[in-house]
Parts: sequence; structure tokens; C-alpha cells
Amino acid sequence: MPEQTTTEAGRPAPEPPSNQVPRLVITWLVVTVPLAYGLFQTVRSVIPLFTS
Repeated sequence: MPEQTTTEAGRPAPEPPSNQVPRLVITWLVVTVPLAYGLFQTVRSVIPLFTS
């Protein structure tokens, strides 16, 4: 039996609806993919500044 988490009031914490998991994954992908691409491009363009 899985262990339930409780709130500060001692009540069991409600579990998120299962249909929110795909939405959460898609949201994180929408945020992290452009961020990773931007960081990659930044690092790639800065490397010549530190090499001779």
C-alpha cells in the first residue's frame, strides 16, 4: 500500500488528476527545449572569445 502524504492539518493531501501529468510534461518541454537551445547557442558563440 503506498504511503499517503498529509497536509499540515493532518488530512491526506489530494492527488492531482491523472490528466494533468501529460500537460505538466508538455509545459516543461515548452520551457526547457528553447532554454536549452538558447544556452547551447550562447555557449557556442562565446567559445571563440576564450580561445586564441
